[in-house]
Amino acid sequence: AHKSMRLKDYDVGPFIGLLMTILCGAVFFLVQVREYYWNSYSIADSVYGSVFYLLTGFHGAHVVVGTVWLMVSLVRLWRGEFSSQRHFGFEACIWYWHFVDVVWVSLWFVVYVWFGGWLYMWWFKMWDGDIY
Repeated sequence: AHKSMRLKDYDVGPFIGLLMTILCGAVFFLVQVREYYWNSYSIADSVYGSVFYLLTGFHGAHVVVGTVWLMVSLVRLWRGEFSSQRHFGFEACIWYWHFVDVVWVSLWFVVYVWFGGWLYMWWFKMWDGDIY
């Protein structure tokens, strides 16, 4: 979407790019809601549950804010408020989404791989259950 806008394509490219990104944000949020519904633990069960829901919940809230921001950018694009040289609101939205993406990669590693996944079990087995 950004590349199309920079190339002065205001008809198809930015609209398709924004719609696809909005769809991806909505799907991510729905998958997160489904995961919360089917989890076998709650926020009150353990430290892991508390940290899991805190970290992923804040990330989910940022995804919702970013998706709404993308919808606002789509409306502004449709109204003709952006040009190839003047689209800072859209570019700020892109920067925000890059931040959310980088945070998600870090969260995924910490929450799913290290503390709750195979890496933790490998570490536990390597020390024969004696981790202290």
